[in-house]
Amino acid sequence: MAFIGLDGLLNAGVNIVGVVGPKKSHEMFSTFKNFVLQRGLNFIDYNELDDAAFIQKLKDLKIDIAVVCSFNYKIPKVMLDTAKDGFINVHPSLLPDYRGGNPYSRVIYNQEPQSGVSIHFMDENFDTGDIIYQEAQPLWVKETMGTLFNRLNLLGVEMLIKVLNVYEKEPLMRIPQPKGNFKKALSFSDAEQYIDFSMPAEKIEALVRALNPFILAKTLFRGIPVKVMKVDYTEDSPPEGAKVGEVIKIENNNVYIATGKGMIIPRIIQFGSYFYGDSADITGILQPKKGEFFGWTN
Repeated sequence: MAFIGLDGLLNAGVNIVGVVGPKKSHEMFSTFKNFVLQRGLNFIDYNELDDAAFIQKLKDLKIDIAVVCSFNYKIPKVMLDTAKDGFINVHPSLLPDYRGGNPYSRVIYNQEPQSGVSIHFMDENFDTGDIIYQEAQPLWVKETMGTLFNRLNLLGVEMLIKVLNVYEKEPLMRIPQPKGNFKKALSFSDAEQYIDFSMPAEKIEALVRALNPFILAKTLFRGIPVKVMKVDYTEDSPPEGAKVGEVIKIENNNVYIATGKGMIIPRIIQFGSYFYGDSADITGILQPKKGEFFGWTN
């Protein structure tokens, strides 16, 4: 979102007096810095966000309003105070639901009917500041983390430009977020990324889409790590006595694997470092046998 957002603001003619990227230790620091410098913009680095010299550099810019797109660090009050009219953030969910680091995956995994983007003022906590503007987007039937990521990033830039156009003419609307417990957008733990075949097939299919393509669902087959990019599922029940993770049948290049409810059919996987392939590759190269297991069941 940072790359798309910056170019979107430039193309809209916004006067950008400075750009702050990730910490120097972040893997994207050099890439983003070069991206900024290639556009002739003022890149400002720092050691810590509350460093006195860094804060003074921001104050010297006489910032009217600051825009945040994809920033992983909590911004301290001393930094928030450097912009005359505050900091606004582009968050890819319909706040107050799905505050946190990965709303893309969580809404898909939870099989929500919609998501969206919120533009909000920032305070000292993550995603809790007053809301300026929101737009909803229905989730596609086969939505993935990647498709939603791209759609909401593009929508977020369009919304941000609308908000800044309003800001040039009048004060921005501020709607306080309600208090209470709301759905969270926690990042997926390592354990959550592994397919639990005791879950219903429909839920496993949602997990696979929720992690595709940036994280990827994982399992094992014959002790070899498998990354799963796409599966289909059927609600047909496995035969009585079948165990979860068990290969129930192979027909027409389809491998049917028993789950807690229904069966899944892998469509695209990466099998260790051996191959990346589709259903025909799975049956042709792996040649799985009825009674073998995916996962840790044995």
